[in-house]
Amino acid sequence: MRRGTSLLSPARCVLAFVGAVVLVASCSGSSGGSSGSTTNGATPQDTTYPPRVALFGDSLAWEAEPYYTSRIKATGETALTYDSYGGTAICDWLPRMREIAATFDVHAAELQFSGNALTPCMQGYPPPTQAYYDKYRDDATAAINIFVPRGTHVFLVGAPITRSQSLSDPGWDRLNRIYEQLAAQDPVHVTYVDAGSAVEGPGHTFVQTLPCLLLEPCIGPVVDNAPSNTVRAPDGAHFCPVVSGDAAGIVGGCPIYSSGAFRYADAMVSALATPVVAARSP
Repeated sequence: MRRGTSLLSPARCVLAFVGAVVLVASCSGSSGGSSGSTTNGATPQDTTYPPRVALFGDSLAWEAEPYYTSRIKATGETALTYDSYGGTAICDWLPRMREIAATFDVHAAELQFSGNALTPCMQGYPPPTQAYYDKYRDDATAAINIFVPRGTHVFLVGAPITRSQSLSDPGWDRLNRIYEQLAAQDPVHVTYVDAGSAVEGPGHTFVQTLPCLLLEPCIGPVVDNAPSNTVRAPDGAHFCPVVSGDAAGIVGGCPIYSSGAFRYADAMVSALATPVVAARSP
């Protein structure tokens, strides 16, 4: 269930950056191992970013990994645990969270879960029932309670609207709002990250393409006379322009540059540059 990586291992994609903008993406092999790995003891070059980061997530985090790890590395950080797998929920990772919290001095923990209910720990909690939302709220609270007492700042990451939600679900963002409410209850130790907006149109609308970012590979169509990149997968839920997720919520590697995955990763990493994290509030 676990996919781990260390920034000191060969990365799946090597990115060159100017500031927060990607210049080149060239993919090769996989990094890390299925058992996970963590590298500690490095001195970051930019102390604005926390010296140790842990991320837990589902397929959206899985897709974002090569860009997230490279973006973190661009800050000078070399201590990162990255645990993600398609179709998983918060409850799948609670044991791993306890392990990480007990073993390492984690300064920031990012939790990216878009609402899957496909694994055994979510049986009996079908979406969009009240029991389902209560389960996610309780599990997010459990995760917060794992990390915050150890001095870790927790980031709850919102998911973008999907194509199907834009057509039929006016309450599509209820889970995001739960995360936002939990953060509002303890803003010193918990932050909500609206990372989904990085791949959405104005007003949290679904879009298939967005204008190319400055200096990123621009490989998509021209839309309204603007060179653009495809930011969502054919399934309308994931990011890779040419690969969709399966019925279990699992998506394979993307064979081309994924602007959506990069934008989502960049939003998650950018959230870490916050004084409250650097201060390590007890």
